[in-house]
Amino acid sequence: MSLQSIKESFAKRDRVVRVLSKDGYFRGVAIKNTSMAIDAQARHNLEAIPAFFLAKTLAASTLLSAFLKGEERVSIEIDGSNYIKKIYSESIQVGETRGFIRVDNKYDSSKLHSIDDVIGKGKIKVSRILYNKTEPIIGITELAQGDISTDLAYYFSQSEQIPSAVLLDASIDDNGKILQSGGLIIQAMPQAPLKEIVRITEQLYELPPISQLLADGHTIEGIIRQATNFEFEIVKHSPVDFYCRCSKEGFLSHLVALGADEIRNMQKEGHTELVCQYCSEKYIIDDNDFARILMEIQAKNN
Repeated sequence: MSLQSIKESFAKRDRVVRVLSKDGYFRGVAIKNTSMAIDAQARHNLEAIPAFFLAKTLAASTLLSAFLKGEERVSIEIDGSNYIKKIYSESIQVGETRGFIRVDNKYDSSKLHSIDDVIGKGKIKVSRILYNKTEPIIGITELAQGDISTDLAYYFSQSEQIPSAVLLDASIDDNGKILQSGGLIIQAMPQAPLKEIVRITEQLYELPPISQLLADGHTIEGIIRQATNFEFEIVKHSPVDFYCRCSKEGFLSHLVALGADEIRNMQKEGHTELVCQYCSEKYIIDDNDFARILMEIQAKNN
C-alpha cells in the first residue's frame, strides 16, 4: 500500500481528537463518526429521521468519553414525547460506542412541522461510570430544544456549570441513508476570560455544517482549527467504532436468573431467538442451550 493510500484510508477512518488550547483557556474534542452512524442505521434498519438523531447522539457520547480514562464509560439517554420516545448511546473511552433508538410508529407525522418537533418535550440524562466512584455520576435536565446539540450544551450549563459549545451534525442522502456524521465540543476552563469565551462561541456558530466540512475533505484537526482559531496541543487521538460486547454466553448467563418453569415455557413456545437492543445482533438458543440453562438453575437452587 502506498503512502498516499495510507493517508487516504486514515482520513476516512472514524476518529476522535481531544485538544487543549496552548493558553490553557479551552479544551475541546471533535469526532468523525460517519462509519459508526452508517453501521448503526444498517444494524437497526432505521429510516432517515431516527438514523439522523441516533448518529448525533452516538457522536455526543463518544465525544464525552474522550474526557475519561481507561474503560470508564458514559451514557446519554434521551426521553422524548413525540415521534422519538427514547435514544440511548453508551461509549467507553477506548473507542467503543453502541446505542439504539425507539420511535412511535403510530405517531402522526403531520404534526412534525420542524426538526425540533421530532422529540418534543423530555429529558436528557448523562451518566458516567468512573474508577474512583462506587456509584454512577448522573445529571438530568429538561430538553432545551430537542436537537441534541442545544440540549447537551444546556445540560453542561445547568448540571455541570461548564460553559460549552456543542455542534453535532449529520447529513442524509435522497434515499434516507447517512452520508456524513460528526461533532465538536469546546469547553471553557475556569481561568478563561469572558471575552475569549464570547469570541470562541461566536466563531463556532459561524462554522459551516460539520457534515459539509467532512464531505469537502476537511480533517478533524482542520475543523477544530477553523472552528476556534486558537493554537492547540493534541491530547488524545484514537479510532472509534460502533461496537457492542454482547455475546450468546452473556445472554445465557442472564437467563439462568429466571426460574426453571419460565425457561421450559420459552422452549415449549419456541422463543429461541434473543436480540440485543444495543446492536440488533441475534442469537439462537438450541435444545442443548436450554438443557444447560436448566442444569445451571438446578445446581444453583441445590
